[in-house]
Order: sequence, then C-alpha cells, then structure tokens
Amino acid sequence: MALGVAGETPGTRAARAHTAAGETPRWITLSFIALAVLAIDQALKESVRATFEPGEGIHLFGSYPIQHIQNPGVAGGGFEGRALPLAVLALLAMMLLYDFLARRGHARVPFLVGFGLLIGGGLGNLVDRARLDHVTDFIRNGPNAFNIADVAIFAGGVIVLVALIASLLRARMR
Repeated sequence: MALGVAGETPGTRAARAHTAAGETPRWITLSFIALAVLAIDQALKESVRATFEPGEGIHLFGSYPIQHIQNPGVAGGGFEGRALPLAVLALLAMMLLYDFLARRGHARVPFLVGFGLLIGGGLGNLVDRARLDHVTDFIRNGPNAFNIADVAIFAGGVIVLVALIASLLRARMR
C-alpha cells in the first residue's frame, strides 16, 4: 500500500475527501449502527436480568414468550465449554472487518448497514460472555432462545449476502 505525504493511505485520503465535501465518512455510519445495536441489546438484556430470574418469563405476544435464559454455548447453546475461544476468534474477525471497512471510503450503504449490524450484534454477545461467562437470551421460540444481538447478526448476514449478490450481478451486466 502506497503511503502519501504524512503517511496517508488511499482510504484515508478518500475519507478526508468525503468529509471535505460535507459527507459523513462511511466508517462513522458503520460505527453508529454497531453502537446502536450494542446499546439496545445490552439495555434489553439488563432489563430481562433485572426483571426475571433464570428460567422465569412472561408471554407477551404471539409465539415468542420473553424468558430469561443463560446460554453458556454459542449458536443456540451449541459448543458449550468452547465458547471463549470462538468469542476471541469472533472479536479478531470483527476488528479486521472494521479496519477493512474503515479503509474503504466507497463502501455501499447496504454493506455498511449489514456489517454494522453484524459487528454490533457480535459485540453485544461478546460483552455478555466477557462480563457474565454466558449470553443472556430472552426471546423464546420453542426449544430455541435468542436475543437482539442474534437478530442483528442474522439480519446483517442476510443484508450483506443480498448486497454481495446484487453487486456481482451488476458487475456481470456491465
């Protein structure tokens, strides 16, 4: 990677150009989405922990009761006992992804939204695992339970996948 005067990379030059033109740098949008997901996820989990003992809950609507579940595993309770190494790998992947996207000043909005959701959701579950040694799940669906971070991760993955397919189709049509 070529460095310009004062050690700038092409990505930082592009971000500076966007800022000079009055646009918000894309990494700020990505960060805002990730931090919003993290804040909402942590607030709802704390509310569930403060209101219900583990295993307790209430049926509010539809087929999704709210129930306090302590999940020591990942992916719906799997990999129990091996969650910490997977969490460290997830953190490393998020840091690399964030660095990559922050350098790409021209990333399309769907990618920023999708990756913001992925990073925010990943951080939400990582904070739980670091603080509590388990993830607090509270949306019950039959034998499965999940939380807002899980919803964000799923939605972010779908958005990125759709955006990637659309991008590949656009490139083929040229």
